[in-house]
Amino acid sequence: MKILTAHSNNVLQDDKLIEANISFVPFLRFLKEKAANDEDPRSSFYRLIIRKFESHPEILNPISPTADLSVYKEYLDLLTAAIFPITTDTTRDIYGIGVPFKFAIFYYSELFRQMFTENGTGLITVPQGITAAKVKKDKLTWLYKLILERIYNFPVNYQNEIIHHIELPDGSKRYVKVNIDPRFVDVKVKGDTPPPLDYDNYCSYQMAPDTLQKIIPPDQFYLEGFVIWTVEDVTQTEILNNIKGLVMNMQAGNESETYRTLEKMIPTVMGCPDITAHIVPFPKVNGKNVLEEQFISTDPILGIGHKKQQQHFFHLLIEHAAKQPTPLIIPAVNEATVSQYPFLKYLPIKNIQSFVLFPITHKKEILGVLELASSQVNMLSAEPLWRLESIYPLMVLMLNRSMSILDSRINEVLKDQFTALQPSVEWKFTEAAWNYLLTPAEERKDIENISFEEVYPLYGAIDIRNSSVQQGNAIREDLQEQLELIKSTLETIAQEIHLPLLEELMFKTEDLLANLSDNLTAGEDLKVNEFMEQEIQPVLEHLCEGSESLKPVLEKYFSKIDKAEGYVFRHRREYEESLSTINRAISQYLEKERLYIQQSFPCYFEKYRTDGIEYTIYIGQSIAHEKKFDHLYLRNLRLWQLSSMAKIARLTHKISPRLKIPLQTTQMILMHSSPITISFRSDERRFDVEGAYNIRYEIIKKRIDKVHVKDTGERLTQPGTIAMVYSYVREMEELRKYISFLQSKNILLPDIEMLDLEELQGVSGLKALRVRVNMEDTLPSA
Repeated sequence: MKILTAHSNNVLQDDKLIEANISFVPFLRFLKEKAANDEDPRSSFYRLIIRKFESHPEILNPISPTADLSVYKEYLDLLTAAIFPITTDTTRDIYGIGVPFKFAIFYYSELFRQMFTENGTGLITVPQGITAAKVKKDKLTWLYKLILERIYNFPVNYQNEIIHHIELPDGSKRYVKVNIDPRFVDVKVKGDTPPPLDYDNYCSYQMAPDTLQKIIPPDQFYLEGFVIWTVEDVTQTEILNNIKGLVMNMQAGNESETYRTLEKMIPTVMGCPDITAHIVPFPKVNGKNVLEEQFISTDPILGIGHKKQQQHFFHLLIEHAAKQPTPLIIPAVNEATVSQYPFLKYLPIKNIQSFVLFPITHKKEILGVLELASSQVNMLSAEPLWRLESIYPLMVLMLNRSMSILDSRINEVLKDQFTALQPSVEWKFTEAAWNYLLTPAEERKDIENISFEEVYPLYGAIDIRNSSVQQGNAIREDLQEQLELIKSTLETIAQEIHLPLLEELMFKTEDLLANLSDNLTAGEDLKVNEFMEQEIQPVLEHLCEGSESLKPVLEKYFSKIDKAEGYVFRHRREYEESLSTINRAISQYLEKERLYIQQSFPCYFEKYRTDGIEYTIYIGQSIAHEKKFDHLYLRNLRLWQLSSMAKIARLTHKISPRLKIPLQTTQMILMHSSPITISFRSDERRFDVEGAYNIRYEIIKKRIDKVHVKDTGERLTQPGTIAMVYSYVREMEELRKYISFLQSKNILLPDIEMLDLEELQGVSGLKALRVRVNMEDTLPSA
């Protein structure tokens, strides 16, 4: 057999660092140890080999790597038979026997020759993807591990494994792990003693091979024996690790590149080098799947350039994947294929002869598709698809990360485009930004404080009456319905199957039902949900699978369970929808009015949601830098505030009967006649009140939402009314003017309640006016 050696290069020069010869002596010594064990059924075979070698003592002498080894073929065959199992296939297994430390292989399998030679002649010393420096370092590390362990008895934690990337004769690319086994190698010292080496010093400094080379030069030793080269295909493991790294490192800046890289790996995973792969994510925006341009330019189905037709194909593709989430396999693309699946119209034009459409789903939701294409007929089939099983969870993870990336991009646009500063105050921020830029960079500190002095606040609150009670009722009714449903289902099942466990579950259900209080205590809903999830649902699912007769009963049970929440959620959903409907109507009305009031005089309008809707308006000269302020604009705004509250009360009163859970609103206004100073808080992105006196206004705002009328226990805010809180007589007199005007227009009903309010923590002396709103439909236009 011809010895495979490497062509001369820098790496090959390292072979001269240490003398190495072929020897059968370490191998025979190893065999004698094995043969000594008579219980080993192969011991007689080992003794046969030993006798064969020892009958010709001359072959036990060291053999030069340059010698003609054909004369030793008989012995090499015996050696190979002893080392490699009989099941070894020279055309499929990768192995070789070589000279220690040298790129010289004298016995090897056919596949080894194909993979590690250039045109079947010289060995490849530097595999693709590995630098020459890495190969040289690995060789030297391997050598010093051997010397340190055999001569100095130093333990070395180093694995003799190298993983690199190769291309097989059929064009496929693989990852292989190479192990060079030195068990049949003797390390010998030239001279009487080896160069000294202190173990403590070696451990302390963790000496690198090039450092050791200076302390204990390799030419002070020589090697005799042979090494075993074994190669293991670790393609799937390495690709899986690479894909994990890709997915974990994917972000907005490299998202498209990550997809392209994964697409190149998929043919290798499947063992089909002649196919191409494309992954297209289908993220959702407002609950609808959408296409991102960056993923479809080269896509076989959607990369057609015509936007309208592209969207048409996309919707057809979504419909197909929703109905048939299993892979669509087309071994031969033809006219019948296109006729049956119109979204594949352009495959023949793109010379795609074989095609697979693989929907990627998670929790029954389509996240995207994997498309496999080949220009050869019958190249694709169902058989290689199972190899995708190992990377399927990673594709799911990557598509989910794409959804998160898109959500982040949308949020960036929302923050940039829709939470911009209001025009009434933007000029002040622009001025501060310009002053900041004018300051030399080295002198810049924090940007100047943005504040507006002498502004008048107008606060209004529309609250949902008894919202916490309504929410508690909804939760209690859902829990009661849930437990009643469980009880009736268990009773029906008990008529079919006798299980003591069912009786215990019915007892627990009835106990929970009996203890369900009108006013829910903390954690009561969690207790019921936990009982259902951990005890009821597993039992019902098991019975559903195991009994055909019970399936209708259990299907009826699960049909009443909210699919999104996993338990009965009907009443809570109705409450949430009702609350959302009423708040949305209020918010839309105020948003329209916000644009209207800006026409008379610029003001800052801040709206935020609690159970209902609250808002604060600031108006004053410091906000309007190009328009002169006058108190008539303030009075106009206060009149608008009272009028708009009446309209909101009428609006919510009209909506209430249409709601699944009728909700009522209360309306309240806080009158504050003294100007205050507000400053922008950059950490919270909102304005806040400045100054100790001004903070009293904020305290009142936060504490009057549930204030009571003094000495009555009655809440100030009542449905169908508007409550106006004030501190001074002049404020009350101004409010009465507005009330009289709106009563004259029949917007407010006659009579005014003048009320004293209970003392609040840190606030006393508050009073209120309360008027009823005319809820009749026939009102004069305001």
